Amino acid sequence: GLMLNTQVVRILHVDLTTGKSHVEDRADLFRDYLGGTGVAMRLLDELVHADLDPFDPAQPVIFAIGPLTTIFPVVTKAAATFRSPLTGEYGESHAGGHFASALRYAGYDALVITGAAQRLVYLLIDGDRVEIRPADAMAGMDTVETGRVIRNQVEGAGHRSILRIGSAGERRVRHASVNVDTWRHFGRLGLGAVLGSKNLKAVAVLGQ
Repeated sequence: GLMLNTQVVRILHVDLTTGKSHVEDRADLFRDYLGGTGVAMRLLDELVHADLDPFDPAQPVIFAIGPLTTIFPVVTKAAATFRSPLTGEYGESHAGGHFASALRYAGYDALVITGAAQRLVYLLIDGDRVEIRPADAMAGMDTVETGRVIRNQVEGAGHRSILRIGSAGERRVRHASVNVDTWRHFGRLGLGAVLGSKNLKAVAVLGQ
């Protein structure tokens, strides 16, 4: 159900090392941390490893959306938190596009990604169906081409959003950004490089 009437924050956890995922409901986050940024900050605080490199597989990447997503069309920002490879400190980035509403319609308020895949992969989130799919064919592709390839592979109507990195992220360029639906970006503090370190080329979210 949606966060607005269940009074919990529903978090999808995905471990790229094991390929497993699970869902966690947190009433405390709904009560104490309003908005996507507050939730994302709190989850990073709980899960980050202060003693490990930003590119260590154990480091989490957290995406969270605000409680008003889908209610007001203008409130569609998603917040991402991570340990920044550029500064070594707290990293926070925001992006527009369809990602926040797609995640909400898929049934989640936050997405936590940990671990690292053995090979280049992309993550497909389609409601309860969570799949880690090979992305070897997309190695070195720019974000436009990557989006086109994934759109061809992922059929389905509804709300769809694709986050993806280009070759800079794959090469772990420390300020690499993440492209969202072609026209938006998680910019600045190197989120693209962190996804590259996890061998995660893209995240495709389908919300019904």
